[in-house]
Amino acid sequence: MRRRTILIIAACLAILAGLLPMVAVAHLLRVRAVAAEQRHMEEYARWTLIRANQVFADARRTLLAAEVPPGTECSPEHVARLRQIAMDARSVEDIGYFRDGRLACTSLGPVGQRVPRTPPDLRLGGGFAVIFHLQPRTFRSQPMLAMSHGGYTALIKPERLVDVLTDSHMTLGIAAGPGRLIALSGRTDPQLLRTLIAGPTAGIDDRHVFASLREAPLTAFAFSDRAQALGRLRNDYLLLLPMGLLVSTLLVGLVIWVSRQRLSPEKELAIAIRKREFVVHYQPIIDLSNGRCVAAEALLRWRRPDGRWIGPDLFIPLAEETGLISPLTDLLIERVIEDQAALLRADRDLHISINISARDLESGRFLPVLTEAVTRSGVAPSQIWIEATEQGFIRAEIAAGAVEAARAAGHMVAIDDFGTGYSSLSLLQGLPLDALKIDKSFVEAIATDAATSVVTPHIIDMAHGLKLRIIAEGVETREQEAYLRAAGVRLAQGWLYSHALPASEFATFHQDRKVQGGGASARRARARSGGDAIAAR
Repeated sequence: MRRRTILIIAACLAILAGLLPMVAVAHLLRVRAVAAEQRHMEEYARWTLIRANQVFADARRTLLAAEVPPGTECSPEHVARLRQIAMDARSVEDIGYFRDGRLACTSLGPVGQRVPRTPPDLRLGGGFAVIFHLQPRTFRSQPMLAMSHGGYTALIKPERLVDVLTDSHMTLGIAAGPGRLIALSGRTDPQLLRTLIAGPTAGIDDRHVFASLREAPLTAFAFSDRAQALGRLRNDYLLLLPMGLLVSTLLVGLVIWVSRQRLSPEKELAIAIRKREFVVHYQPIIDLSNGRCVAAEALLRWRRPDGRWIGPDLFIPLAEETGLISPLTDLLIERVIEDQAALLRADRDLHISINISARDLESGRFLPVLTEAVTRSGVAPSQIWIEATEQGFIRAEIAAGAVEAARAAGHMVAIDDFGTGYSSLSLLQGLPLDALKIDKSFVEAIATDAATSVVTPHIIDMAHGLKLRIIAEGVETREQEAYLRAAGVRLAQGWLYSHALPASEFATFHQDRKVQGGGASARRARARSGGDAIAAR
């Protein structure tokens, strides 16, 4: 009996010795899962805040673009302009003009009914103000968000503020001012909403994992079911329970490994750079005087191992925000030299343009990397052009030094997407630039009644006056091409000639254009352009 008792006690102790570590590991896994989900919510709250600020910034630009000289408001020309601006805006549904506190006209035309102006709920800097939950009176719609400036008001769908792609089921929201909810992507929980709107905060309750961030005057938040985080470990529990301590230890290691594979976007991008998942496509640049392909713009593309393409509008901002843009620039330089060194050596009149971020332009760190690659490959420095957006020239005194160093090394320097950022005549006069690229939004306005159509000839004249080479982006029609050629623009790129091509296809395109001055390859490239959205412009 005593032996039997001892065996029973020993067996119980053995069971406890095996179960207790598994219980501890199970508890640890539970805590880790909740913490990971909380970090997940904080990340999406930050992305929601970024998205809302982008929508407000677009509305500001739209309102400023709508202004016309006093006395011309609500004229047929003004109404047409409002209509075009509303169509071009990414986030604005409609624009209205108020005179003496009453709505006088919108992008749809003059307003006959009496529609008084609604007082703002929140005043922003620079004369801008926001109205929450405004019910449009001139057309049927759900309540909308409105931003006003001067006599103008822009209507915005609230859901645009939370239009963020999520990787699991969660609710996103935006609040403003003194605890006012203005947009919500899913279900509501009044008590939790009050907590989140009063944020910033992060935590867990009986039902939710949540986080909120504040960047005055906006508060962004995200929350998901607590069961969602814990449910991810249910299968692991089923494996842990019937197995011994050794198996439980192996499972802990597996769970830790798996959890490390559940990467944030920043870590995924870092791994992709390390694994060289990026390729370069080349957008041909055409000499309008003879139709030959004389250059190309190098455009970085991210193709995941599963074949999915990630658009540059997603990974480039992430790289700039997280500091990964520098190794991405290094990879771009490496890929361009690998792809095009032989072609560049064979045709010394050909050049490739590479885009340099504001961070790299100001630091100048890219130049030694580029110099070493060019020297090693036998490519002439003048065959690698450097393009930087206007944002890179905000601190002109710093950028000027980098530009001068690049030009001293033999490279040509161009300002990209001119007219969309911080450009000014003093900026162009103060920087030793070689070329100017007209943004495609101005090229698209050629031969139209868009407001930006009148800007294009001024940009061209200004560039000619400063003796800058001009490259027109986004050329899609023969009418645009003819206008640019007549205006003295020498170089152009766009779908009229070809979408961005892989290295091998670009070599064929270049040779065909070099021999024929534009022929069969151009038609083949245009025919292919509809099938690859990621490889566009």
